[in-house]
Amino acid sequence: MRGLTVKQKRLLDAWYEENKKDVWVGFDLGRCDNFPLSLLRQLEQINDSEILYPEINRYLQDKAMNEGR
Repeated sequence: MRGLTVKQKRLLDAWYEENKKDVWVGFDLGRCDNFPLSLLRQLEQINDSEILYPEINRYLQDKAMNEGR
């Protein structure tokens, strides 16, 4: 399955709410120091795919853009 599942989005939403100040429109998971490896592993266990990282980036960037960040 491609894309993020509802469960993955909920986990990302929770992380985003706690870390809004570190997320911007050009957000890149590879450059984010406070994105926990444990969360990434959880996301991989739920639905791992070759496009997981870009999907995470896009989802968080979209959230930031919608908030005008």
